[in-house]
Amino acid sequence: MRYVEGLLTPDRGWIHPIERRIQQAPGIKNERILQMELLDDGTVTTMYELSGDREVIEFAAEYVPELITYQVSPMQDRIITYAHLESNEMLTGLLELPHTYQIVPDFPIEFASNGGIRLTVVGDEDQIRQAMDAVPDGISVELQKLGDYAPENERLLSRLTDRQREVAEIAVDMGYYDTPRQVTYDDIAEEVDVAPGTVGEILRKVESRLLNALLG
Repeated sequence: MRYVEGLLTPDRGWIHPIERRIQQAPGIKNERILQMELLDDGTVTTMYELSGDREVIEFAAEYVPELITYQVSPMQDRIITYAHLESNEMLTGLLELPHTYQIVPDFPIEFASNGGIRLTVVGDEDQIRQAMDAVPDGISVELQKLGDYAPENERLLSRLTDRQREVAEIAVDMGYYDTPRQVTYDDIAEEVDVAPGTVGEILRKVESRLLNALLG
């Protein structure tokens, strides 16, 4: 089973008008699509993760004529919005691809700063490539990574070199990331047989790569 990570960027900056409306709302940001499904009647159900003020989101929702029903649920520092909405040609075209090519989108799907989406799809490699070629007009496709599918944690760790992963795992096991911290660079250095400064450099690179993968 293979996966492809890619960036899909709509030429107009949004795929569905609800996303455009959110972009226009002050202080509101599209974060992730937690789930999305095309129904038999051609409408779409979806769950968005947003950041910002709940009242602003609800105000913005009132000006989306394609929105059939919605519910807004604040959860700590994020807001989850369920929406049932009328689709459009571009969104329908995208949501039909998994059924046509027997591929599976791996949720959540991240929003990019330019209105595009970063997504992972899983399935047969040839089918994935055919699906990417069939993305509706008006959306550019940039394939960024291809590999054997693994759960999210394993894909994150695959961004590390073997040495980085080894040192990071030892640091965790020894309690470097505990609160309060149980060991120092010197303690880890003795275990992995490198200089303390090298340990610090390796762990900083590990932290940078993982944080960029999660938040970038």
